[in-house]
Amino acid sequence: MEANLIFYVLNTVISVLVALVGLRFILQLAQANFYNPISQGINRFTAPLTGVFSSLPTIGSFNTGILVSAIVIQALGAGLCLFLLGGIPGVGQLIVWSILSVFGVMINLVFYALLGMIILSWLAPGASHPGAELLFQVSEPFLAPFRKIVPNLGGLDLSPILLFVVINILEAVVIRGPARSMGMSSTVAQFFVGIS
Repeated sequence: MEANLIFYVLNTVISVLVALVGLRFILQLAQANFYNPISQGINRFTAPLTGVFSSLPTIGSFNTGILVSAIVIQALGAGLCLFLLGGIPGVGQLIVWSILSVFGVMINLVFYALLGMIILSWLAPGASHPGAELLFQVSEPFLAPFRKIVPNLGGLDLSPILLFVVINILEAVVIRGPARSMGMSSTVAQFFVGIS
């Protein structure tokens, strides 16, 4: 019972850290308002986690240091959990699983941002809350390509539906499929945030 509790707490902490660092990466990638209080809080909280890799190059809004930080946190956390269980995969396999996991986390973050944006557009269109602002700023860059494909149907925006379909395909084909083909069992998958 105690061992299960320890794994649950450890896995939760790792999941939250990876999600926060992933969210910081997405906020920068989407060029969200840096001065938004929520952005500021996420940046302050994750600064100690990402500082080690801050010397890695940033290409436009793509910050490799933050991305590498998320992958390393995921690999170390999952590696520790698996080590405590008595078996750890090879380093290469652990790194690939961690990369897939971090991308899975980011896809999930975009999914929930999009879902939140849709709900807010129905319930409180034009909301000026800092959280609402971030939801729109994170969703918009991912929706923009689909808005070019799907014509505007008199105020009915179908581009989120296309993005949901693409997200589901990415999760199945790019994240879970390769992880399973590399021998990841459901027991191991629970320690990788974006795959489980």
